Amino acid sequence: NNGKELKPVKRMIAFALAVMLAFGMTACGDNTSSGTQSASSASAPGASPLIPDGPAPEINLITGEALAEGLAAGVTGVMVNNITVARPQRGLSRAQMLFEIKVEGGITRLLALYADKDTVPQVGPVRSARDQHLQCAMPLNSVIVHIGTSIYAENLLNQYQYSTINGMYLGSTSFVFDEARSAAGYANEHCWYTDAALIAAGMEKLGLSGTGASQALFDFVAHDAQPVVPAQGDAADVAFSFSDSGAVTLTYDAAAAKYLKTAYGAPQVDESTGAQLAFDNVLVLFTDIKLKNPDDPNNLVTDFAMSSGTGYYCYGGKFRAVTWEKGNPEDPLRLKDENGAALQVNVGKSYVAIVGKDREGTLLFGGVSPTGVIGGEGASSDAQSGAAASAEPEL
Repeated sequence: NNGKELKPVKRMIAFALAVMLAFGMTACGDNTSSGTQSASSASAPGASPLIPDGPAPEINLITGEALAEGLAAGVTGVMVNNITVARPQRGLSRAQMLFEIKVEGGITRLLALYADKDTVPQVGPVRSARDQHLQCAMPLNSVIVHIGTSIYAENLLNQYQYSTINGMYLGSTSFVFDEARSAAGYANEHCWYTDAALIAAGMEKLGLSGTGASQALFDFVAHDAQPVVPAQGDAADVAFSFSDSGAVTLTYDAAAAKYLKTAYGAPQVDESTGAQLAFDNVLVLFTDIKLKNPDDPNNLVTDFAMSSGTGYYCYGGKFRAVTWEKGNPEDPLRLKDENGAALQVNVGKSYVAIVGKDREGTLLFGGVSPTGVIGGEGASSDAQSGAAASAEPEL
């Protein structure tokens, strides 16, 4: 063994006990692993084989807007806890993109994307990564920030030699513990945050550039063109559930021209600003979800079929049916309209929910099933099951 290999191992050993106590990584439902990949052994995202060669497009990669002066194309993704006892979160109102995907026990976790690494606000509480979230972030060449991983997420990162800012290695270099929040009664694992300066310190330590991506999140409408409003039906109120304990509603505010997010019966707000989370674009995508190891009663890690599926795109209080394709972990998410053409997503902030097909019947637009609207039958919410959620399990 050479010195380059030993240094990260020594750092990991010296920090391991403190991290395990502070981060609470053995909490029920987290299924995290401290990992075996040393930071120096992984390629920086700029050298990742996931991204095709060529210059990055001259737009904001996650909103489709024109690049602000002096802003280089690049994406930072932060894994944020979304369990009841961890809310309210900070920094989400300034994210330009939010993925919400189920993890263990019916709860969800958030992947918040920021286009400017130098202006990432204090965001968190930061939590561990899952492979389904990584598959959304890696094709964008994102600098991914998290504290720990599931073993499957770790294996994915190792497979692609993809280096991330992981609190299990970097600790206080890239994360800060909120003592006041802890004193207020929050568990330690719900008190860790990051921000632009802390992320920059981790990037410097790992040698990450944070630039070089050559593809955008969606096929965007040109930033200087008029928006394209879906015409298949009304979607002033979008309601669905990830599980029996995971209900979400997005209500269109015509005055603000934004969808406002409610989670588990209450407005989801940013603790730093008090603002309710608001989005221009809403996408609800369906896929098959099962357990990684269904024969193991102690393993609740979810397995997502991320190759393709169906869903709905909402903008301006209207919706249309879509299909989506992804394929391999390194492939970008591609949306298509009902004719198979690339879906033109309007410029702005987006929310994407990836939901199990078994919950498709919980999706309602204004209390009406979208299949009823398209088919002309107008099925009401009384005919749906699971849209009203029970209490969330505290994992």
